[in-house]
Amino acid sequence: MAQEIVWKVPENLYRELVWAQEELEYPNMIDFIGQAVQRRLAEIKYEKWQRDLRQLQKQIHASGGFGLGETKEEVINNLRKIRQQIFEEEYAESALP
Repeated sequence: MAQEIVWKVPENLYRELVWAQEELEYPNMIDFIGQAVQRRLAEIKYEKWQRDLRQLQKQIHASGGFGLGETKEEVINNLRKIRQQIFEEEYAESALP
């Protein structure tokens, strides 16, 4: 199902739209505007995702982080310990009769 939209634009914007449609070889104005709107909507969704990610990072930082360490070496060592613990727990479970 489609919805009809009536859109009045200034003359100079209309000329730019016509020029861009012809330049990009879109078969008609509806296809051109539809594609432009879809691209802008995708940009808006990406911008929102970025804002949400930054907010999450701030929350993690404010709560003290993940507790994995401050330096690259600390993080690697802590992740190795965690991996070893998980392996030992899973191995212990699988070794049970």
